[in-house]
Amino acid sequence: MQRRPSLSFEDGNVAILAGNSYFLVHRGFLSRQSEYLAELTKDNNDCPTMTLEGRPVVHLHDSPDDISLLLHSMYDGLSSLMALESNLRIASILLRLSAKYVMDHLFNDTLAILNKAWPTTLTQWTRRERQLPRVNSEAARATSLPHPIAIVNLAREIDAAELIPAAFYDLCRLLPSVIATGYTDPFDLTCHRLTSSDLVLLLQGREAASRFFSTFVVNELENRRASEACFNRRQQDPARRRLCTGAFQMITFELLQDVNGLITGRTADPLFIMQEVLNLQADPGTPEARNMFRACDCCRQELAISVHAARNKFWDSLPEWFGIEVTNWG
Repeated sequence: MQRRPSLSFEDGNVAILAGNSYFLVHRGFLSRQSEYLAELTKDNNDCPTMTLEGRPVVHLHDSPDDISLLLHSMYDGLSSLMALESNLRIASILLRLSAKYVMDHLFNDTLAILNKAWPTTLTQWTRRERQLPRVNSEAARATSLPHPIAIVNLAREIDAAELIPAAFYDLCRLLPSVIATGYTDPFDLTCHRLTSSDLVLLLQGREAASRFFSTFVVNELENRRASEACFNRRQQDPARRRLCTGAFQMITFELLQDVNGLITGRTADPLFIMQEVLNLQADPGTPEARNMFRACDCCRQELAISVHAARNKFWDSLPEWFGIEVTNWG
């Protein structure tokens, strides 16, 4: 058995054994962090069945590296670990262990970190998307974010349902065949898959999201009329009077053309595509090269209101579509 010097203290009065490694730590400190560990160390202290360096042994059935992370978070603080490149993978480990050993404070602080990647509000999701590389790009494959299948399975394990809708939506942007196949964790080569029930919930929600987007295109874009205050509709030139309606038709064609992600690399991402409606009109163009997607100010403002309302309704509907009950969603 090997002593881990980085987390062993000469004044430690209990030995934590994990695998073939042990840590000399402080019974009182562990007890303050977890009632579960308090009872465990008390029982072993009263009637030790094994000692290491004269200290009673508490045997934890987790990997030495995972227990090392847990003890580091307790002694050095969570921020010392979250500065690492693989911080979200570390957060997943800490969530499992803090749930297992009933460490509520550490659990809530760590869950808040994963909530940044799989949030409950559309504002946080939009911020997350701006910070991440484009889907299916080389940079996206190299990101330190855990795979959303791992997040769904973790959320089921630790009863953190608020992570699941965003993780499911993340998965919706992959092909169903890829989702069903699962993925292999590069760290331990373990193949992770959704349960059969979660796979059904995901596909049902994916279909509901697709129907919502189709309805959005029909109701808000296809044959959309210009605003009552439209600048162009008051022009004498018939061609200018049709500029705004023509822009809406061009946007509709552009979205339908890319509905399978041929350009953007996203197979099913209605939130992104609805935002693209506004992005297509952002460039004012020049007199020599007019932006064909750009409507007048009044028409753009009314369209922006419709798009934002649709995105908010879409986001609010995710838990219902995926069959997940979340009390603090949106």
